[in-house]
Amino acid sequence: MTTLITGGCGFIGLSVAERVLGAGENVVLFDQAAPAGGLLSRPELHGATILTGDVRSADDVDRALAAGGIDRVIHTAAMTPNAQREHDEPRRIVEVNVVGTVNLLERVAEVPGIKRVVILSSVAIYGFSSPAISGLFEEASSPPAPASLYGATKLASEQAALRIGELRGLDIRVARLGPVYGVWENRSAVRDALSPHHQIVDLALQGRAVLLPRAMTADWIFSRDAADGITRLSTTPDLHHRTYHVSGGVSSDLTKWCEIVGGLVPGFRWGFANADQSGNVAYSLPKDRAPLSIARLSDDTGFKPSRSLETAAFEYFDWIGAARHADLPASTADRTP
Repeated sequence: MTTLITGGCGFIGLSVAERVLGAGENVVLFDQAAPAGGLLSRPELHGATILTGDVRSADDVDRALAAGGIDRVIHTAAMTPNAQREHDEPRRIVEVNVVGTVNLLERVAEVPGIKRVVILSSVAIYGFSSPAISGLFEEASSPPAPASLYGATKLASEQAALRIGELRGLDIRVARLGPVYGVWENRSAVRDALSPHHQIVDLALQGRAVLLPRAMTADWIFSRDAADGITRLSTTPDLHHRTYHVSGGVSSDLTKWCEIVGGLVPGFRWGFANADQSGNVAYSLPKDRAPLSIARLSDDTGFKPSRSLETAAFEYFDWIGAARHADLPASTADRTP
């Protein structure tokens, strides 16, 4: 079995690749460029094929689909912009996130034998709307209300994908992904923001104190757990829905993460910024958002996040240590004064 992963050299793409390769299957990574810092030399990615190209190009996508025996496609290619990039490059964001998705599915429809396509969407499609009566966003009852261009394009891409699937006879499933942190996180030309967890570890390893603007509570999910949920959507034969949430299932905050990091990095100091201070950990949301319900995903695929925050931190630090031996830069976060 072979899975084509678009955006395969990004944070989520590499996480999914590790999961699929670990199951003994083949992977083709399709992206604009290989990731920096020697990530592809890591043993977890041994056997992966990488092809460079643009998801907006029919010729490039055709070349990727012709790589040999593609059975499934997991579409993670997207721009995840900050507000400044939304201001500066709105056309490019729409072209990559919406037109790129349409182009991919037009090409997939011409290739026999592809069993399923998973389209990666985002919690950002809900904006800051109110959750369901359960206190969670639920796929069946929570109306989308994107508050950013990114959220608007992700909603448009998933709706376009589902309609094209109906018209072309494709098995399309949408994975609305919650906030992710963990291994394989790296900055790229289409990803502006790194997770607060990454920023905190980066500052800690520099010997710098962390000032949090707030606790930042969310249903964070470790990247390997996220990859497991996404992969299950690509492989589970009998799914009962077209749209699923993939998230941590429980809420955690950055104060607990700082406490754990403090136990792993001697001398690490952290606290909250005062009213006259600026925090040095950036998070794109001005306020906390309600968590996603993952009951539908759990019921249909058996998915359950398997790592506690503590376990995730230990795995993350082990990975960083190994990454250094693979010449991965130990620090990739912004240098905030």
